[in-house]
Amino acid sequence: MFSGGDFLPLVKEQYEALPYPPRDPLRERERLIQRASDNLITLNHHCFGGRKDFRDGFRALVAGGGTGDSTIYLAEQLRGFDAEIVHLDLSVAAMSIAQERARIRGLSDIRWVNASIMGLPGLGLGEFDYINCTGVLHHLESSEAGLAALRDVLRPDGVILLMLYGRYGRRSVYDMQALLREHLPADTGIAEKIRMTRALLAALPETNSFRRDQGRWDYEISATGFGDAGLYDLLLHSQDRCFDVPDLYALAGAAGLDILCFVDRAAAYRPETYLGAAAGASALLQGLDMQRRQAIAEILTGDLIAHEFYLGRQDLHQPASFDNDRNALSLAGAMHGHHREIGASLAAGRKLTITGRSGVLHMAGNPLNSALFANMDAVTPLAQVYERVRANVPDFLPDKVRAAVQEICRALHDQGHLYLLEAGAYGVKVPNYTRLPPPPLPGVK
Repeated sequence: MFSGGDFLPLVKEQYEALPYPPRDPLRERERLIQRASDNLITLNHHCFGGRKDFRDGFRALVAGGGTGDSTIYLAEQLRGFDAEIVHLDLSVAAMSIAQERARIRGLSDIRWVNASIMGLPGLGLGEFDYINCTGVLHHLESSEAGLAALRDVLRPDGVILLMLYGRYGRRSVYDMQALLREHLPADTGIAEKIRMTRALLAALPETNSFRRDQGRWDYEISATGFGDAGLYDLLLHSQDRCFDVPDLYALAGAAGLDILCFVDRAAAYRPETYLGAAAGASALLQGLDMQRRQAIAEILTGDLIAHEFYLGRQDLHQPASFDNDRNALSLAGAMHGHHREIGASLAAGRKLTITGRSGVLHMAGNPLNSALFANMDAVTPLAQVYERVRANVPDFLPDKVRAAVQEICRALHDQGHLYLLEAGAYGVKVPNYTRLPPPPLPGVK
């Protein structure tokens, strides 16, 4: 970690020279970059009990929006709604890329603000229902002051998404940062630092910790990935702070906020994921509160390079629950909108394999699974799902159907493949956030 001094001018200089992440606006005509934690279905499930209606006056702030990934994805989801997105960033160069991406997509409900997060409370931007701040606070001289600035523009019932670097998953990165601080002259310019760093990387012995771990970072630093912008952001940033689980809780507590849940790789924060039925595991974990269990899990896995989590007030925010029979089932990712096809494919003797960041799930082809997937339409309430599934397995008692459905759905949810929304509370239909239509070409209607 770099420490001491005011790093804001150096951070601004970096992102003006090397906007991050590097994006070609013309690619907006062929793809939509999606972030699971910015998916409004995911946000609704985890923070608003599945009952949030984003159509009427919803306000989102992307604080440190860079070249626009989160801003563009949120704006596509909110297209046509009475909603506003504010994109705030220190770098004019990075913001210009985000603005061009929005122009190509025809997205107009975005307000662009060139400023630092630290100046937020004095900008007169009002309060927000949702604040995205990913990959930013760990580059401030005081992450605590940065979060306080975000909290000051958050509505009382609003939610903040944070992404902060992990301590254990980035150990080799910090080893390399320390080496480069010793190796590079302090007054070296950006381009020369990059040249010297690449020369050093090429000369590293096989025993070096970053060399052993380099496969994890190849996309970040290679010419076919993020290139020089990624290399500088990963290894040469003027301010880079890492966090473990206790640090996260301390940061949230200092701002008077609660960690509502971890979004990415949620199962990685449960020690049972690794210990399973290991001898003595249950005795080790017995009596430990959630924070301590999550801290143990982080050390057990050792590969959490970042923490992505929602912050709010636990007395105001509860996740959607299977206890509410009015909730409907919404598939996520590439499966969204394909529930009928998947259900039809689960004939007896067939098998569905679902791969995600947290592992692999295998679903057997049988009447129960076929009927269940066919009704994961984000519209049919659970009470009706249970009835339809039981009609396919008449030899199952109602309680057995309910238990089987919930077991399957929880497994899908743990892997990030399924979320709950209260049927009828969201609007007339749930947009397909993961397979949005491509933007029109200029001049084509």
